[in-house]
Formats: sequence, structure tokens, C-alpha cells
Amino acid sequence: KLTFGCMITGKNIHKRYGTVEVLRGVDIEINKGEVVSIVGPSGSGKSTLLHILGTLDKADAGDVKISGVRIGNTSNQVIPPVSWIKRLCNYALDSILIGFLANGLMILLGLKQSFLEISGLYSWTMVLYTFITIFVYYTFLEGLTGRSFAKYITQTKVVMETDSSKPSFKESLIRTVCRFIPFDALSFFSKKPIGWHDMVSDTLVTDSKFSYQPKSKNNLSVRQLSAFRNKHIGFVFQFHHLLPEFTAWENVCIPGWLAGRKKAEVKEKAEELLKMLGLSHRMENKPNEMSGGEQQRVAVARALINNPDIVFADEPTGNLDSANAKELHQLFFDLRKQFNQTFLIVTHNEELAQLSDRVLHMKDGKIV
Repeated sequence: KLTFGCMITGKNIHKRYGTVEVLRGVDIEINKGEVVSIVGPSGSGKSTLLHILGTLDKADAGDVKISGVRIGNTSNQVIPPVSWIKRLCNYALDSILIGFLANGLMILLGLKQSFLEISGLYSWTMVLYTFITIFVYYTFLEGLTGRSFAKYITQTKVVMETDSSKPSFKESLIRTVCRFIPFDALSFFSKKPIGWHDMVSDTLVTDSKFSYQPKSKNNLSVRQLSAFRNKHIGFVFQFHHLLPEFTAWENVCIPGWLAGRKKAEVKEKAEELLKMLGLSHRMENKPNEMSGGEQQRVAVARALINNPDIVFADEPTGNLDSANAKELHQLFFDLRKQFNQTFLIVTHNEELAQLSDRVLHMKDGKIV
């Protein structure tokens, strides 16, 4: 069981979109209970840094940790998936080889006299030995080398998406088991060829020239990262992103329900938060029936529903007038005092930023 505090550290974080280098080696440390603002001109990398620290995006290089636990892929290599043609070739070649191996195993054990012998008993026995052969073939070959025999021929290999390392025996076993999920083979024709066996095991088939990285300890898988994000991190954006068909309390409840908490418990917490934020009269209203300031307060309540350790706010006052903007910033301090939560705020408003415990200035992809 993983446990987390809210201490965040980022070292030498780099991020590039095409030819544009957005982050150029950012170092940052946020301590528990701090309210920290990041300011700087548009295009300086503020929001990109916030999204990487908040696990919404991945750094191309660098190290991002929460309480000492690595939360992202810090490899400086982008993992390119192979084409569906190579995936299909791997499947066809492995299927042929597994068939021969299963037949050979049965002949070796005296269960079959020739490759042409067919009977009802043999058919069921063949199915059983084919399953056994598949498990042994994929699990041990990919666990030892990261490649089946077919992947040697097509010059491909299996890579862990979390840290660009070679899959272990455990991950290779998961890949093998998930191959039996119906319609898994249809993934060969997708734009990013990735099937159930890749998705569940957090792996990807890439070119054999790709270099394996050392396996990272305490690196979160995609599923762990998603669960961690929902439970330990809250987000408030410039646009409230409330779902228009739901009422205020329903919008606030959604992250709690996704976390698997009891519906009645989550609803009670949502109503408590909305009352605390002065929205007790808006609980049954939908977003289009509320003002901009009220909508943003609902978004804040939604960010707090799972009692997160840290709240990331990206231009939270960008669409508010000056009075509502100051009120929202003061709200962050009130919440910090009440719940000892950490706030990292990206803003263009220098005046409001000065209210924070600490102000970080960004320029040209670096903290200056």
C-alpha cells in the first residue's frame, strides 16, 4: 500500500512540443502547507510545469517526485509504438511457432503419433497444451529478453511505459494472461497499436533499437497514478469545466464517486463544502444558472471533495472580476489554515501573487 505526503520536488525538468522547447531544466520544491504562486509572461512554461507536477502531463526528461515517490516517466526518450503491420506479423509468426511447439510437446510426451492425427480427445488435449505453451513461451521469453522469437525477426521489443525499462516476469505474465481477452488482436489496426495486454501491464511494443533504461523503484503505474491523482490532488482551472447537465452538488460529488466512496458520504461532504463556500442556496442549480464567481467556487469545492494533499490552480481568477479574484485567493488561504493543504497557483496577477507565501518567476522555460 502506497502512502503519500504532499512534498513535491522537480529536478531538471525538460519538456518539448515538436521543435518548441517549453521547459529548459526547471528545479522546484514545494513544502507542505505552503501557498506558492508561479508568475511570468505568456509562453514562459508556467501551465506546462503545473500540468507535469500535477501528473496531467509527462516530462521528457528530469525527475518529478511526491514525497520521494517517482510519479512520472523520467526517461529522456519518447517511446514510439511500432506500426500495426509489425504487430500483426508478430502475432502471425508467434502463432505458427506456438502451434509447432505445442505439437512437438505432445509428440515428446507420447500423446500424439503424428502431426496429422486428429480425434476428439486429441483436440481438447491440443487446446490445453497450446495454452500451456503460450504461457511458457511469452512469459519466459519476454521476461528474460523482452522479446519473443517473432519480435527478433521483426526487430521489435517490449518496453515498460512507466520508466522505459524491460518488463519483469510478473509484467510478462500479466501480458500473457491478457492476450486471452476477447478482441485484443483488433488493437493491431489502431493508430497507436496497443491492446489489452499492453494497457493492463503498462507496456508498449517499440523498435528494437530503443534502449532500455534502468528500472525505477517506486515508479507508479498508469492505474496507480490515476488513483493517486484522484485521491491526493485537486485541480482548479481558469475555465471551471463543470458538467452542464449536473447540479452544483452533483458536479462536486463526481470525483468522490469515481474514488469508490459511499454515495451518501460523498453527498454529505459536498453539501458541507458548498455551504462553507457560501453556496448553500445554489446546490440544486446547474452551471448556467450561476455567476462566474459561483461557478469557480463550485470548481474549488470539487477539487476539495477527496481531501487532497495539494491543490493545483491554473489561472483560477482569469475569468473573474477583481473583487471575485481577491475573494478566491483569500479563500485559498482560509482553506490552507483550516485543512493544512498546499496550493500551487499559476497566475498573471502579480498583485494577487504577492499574497502567497512564496512567488516563483518563470521566463523562457526556467525559474528565474
